[in-house]
Amino acid sequence: MQNNDIKIIQSLLVEQDRYDLSIKLDGAYYKLELIEEWNNVESYTLELYVHPKYFIDFNDISKLETEMLTTLFQALMDSSIFIKYIEIKIDKNIKVQSISDTVYIFVDEAGDMDFSVKGSKYYMFNFLIKKRPFNLHEYISNYRYSLLERNLDPLTGRRLNIEAFHACEDNKYIKEEIFNIISTFNKDSVKSYSYILEKPKVEPNKRQEKDKFYIDNLNLAIQQLLDKLKIDKNFVIITDRLPVHKNKNKQVGALKKGIKEYLKNNSLTLRYDIFHHCSASSVNLQIVDYISWAIFRKYERNQDNYYKKIEKYLIDIDLMTKGREINHYEK
Repeated sequence: MQNNDIKIIQSLLVEQDRYDLSIKLDGAYYKLELIEEWNNVESYTLELYVHPKYFIDFNDISKLETEMLTTLFQALMDSSIFIKYIEIKIDKNIKVQSISDTVYIFVDEAGDMDFSVKGSKYYMFNFLIKKRPFNLHEYISNYRYSLLERNLDPLTGRRLNIEAFHACEDNKYIKEEIFNIISTFNKDSVKSYSYILEKPKVEPNKRQEKDKFYIDNLNLAIQQLLDKLKIDKNFVIITDRLPVHKNKNKQVGALKKGIKEYLKNNSLTLRYDIFHHCSASSVNLQIVDYISWAIFRKYERNQDNYYKKIEKYLIDIDLMTKGREINHYEK
């Protein structure tokens, strides 16, 4: 019964776009401690037991948010019970996940490598930087399954077959929901960075070979990011499948060489690794895809409604061609 109470409150919070509070109630339970009884009404303190990693967050919520939680719990009680206070407690029965200080860097590119009037105006690399434990993943995964279950409803129109979320392919309702979830991340634990090229201003000799263009700019973008992060922890870089399949091993080798040189030049003895995964295997690759899409849309189409939902995570945007005046072709 209690477990159902918590799920009801989580569902109500989600409807109010309060994923940040809802996720913190995962696995929570409560106890009622009697304070006093008067005129057939019992006043209680509701002791809310939460996962240790959320305890500090709950103690930092505003008075208004506390009153909202109190109101929701009160609505689940019968008329003889009055919730006077909510007291946050640590659930000591939880097996706490080991905390890792490894930095994870997820990479997505936007734009195309068509250097003509038919191609995009911009090409960019966008990065998502996080540490474990990763939060809100379960909500994004559960949302995908809820869309699959929607197909079982005989009144449903178009069938949805969603293996992974892709901002450029998802409909506007799905996009809105995913951006609502992403926008509730804690901005102190999630960072993003964007490295942007205005393609007409890229010198012809820098773009003759697509695989070299890709790896040279990804190398520089990662090095600039590591500088901005003042990297001092081991790190893992995960990209979507390489967009240029020709000479794949050569590309990977060049990327690793560039990072090794960066670490050596900065006297860093850090360990790192690079992986190229399918986006369906990683919620974080899907998140950075959404962030990347929002940034690309702002620059390519001058539309910033989705960008405004993610800009708080940006540590910097480097428009690498900003100071160049020569356009090598017109767009």
